[in-house]
This record gives sequence, structure tokens and C-alpha cells, in this order.
Amino acid sequence: MKPVAITLLLAALASSSAVADQAKQQLTKPAWAGYQQYLATQNDTRHSFFAISKDGQIWGQSGCPKGQCPGDDALKASAIKRCQQFSAGVPCLIFAEDKTILVPYEVKDYTAYGQ
Repeated sequence: MKPVAITLLLAALASSSAVADQAKQQLTKPAWAGYQQYLATQNDTRHSFFAISKDGQIWGQSGCPKGQCPGDDALKASAIKRCQQFSAGVPCLIFAEDKTILVPYEVKDYTAYGQ
């Protein structure tokens, strides 16, 4: 291989691992504590969703007694709406359904981004 091709290949490999690392949803410690509080309310008679802002700082949740719930789409929308009320325009996504985490994640050591 030519030196330029090797350099480009190495750069591509380095950026692909960076993209893989970025694929994990980041959570600040306070957001993780919010998720732990959410988990404490979960039981077999409740159906719920937990949403997190894409910057990992803000969360929202929704839930209801099983058998009395609106459809999942409505519950998801409610959790996202609650999250986005305080996220300063940062989009939110569904992080967990009941006790099941739905996205790869990592908890960061800092309390808020940039700190």
C-alpha cells in the first residue's frame, strides 16, 4: 500500500472507533440518580417509560397501572414531553421501558457537561 492510503486507512479506523464510542448515550450522575429513583417505583403492576435528553442531563418519565394504560406511543410521548420541558431544546429519547434499558449508555463522572 502507498503511504497516503495507509494514512487514510488508519484515519478511517480511528474515526470509526470514535463513532462507536459516541453511540453510547451519556448520562450525568444526577440523571443516573433520577433513573435509579424511577427504578425504585417499578413493579409488576406498573408500565412505564423513562426518557433522557441526548446530552444526558435531563430526564422525564411516564407510567400507569397495567391494564389502565393508554397505548405505548402515548406513554412514550408523555415521557419525552416531560423531559423536553426542562431540556432547553435538547431532544430527548426513550432510555428505558419498565426496568429494561433500551440503549447502550455510560454514566459520566462529571455532574454536567463541561464541568
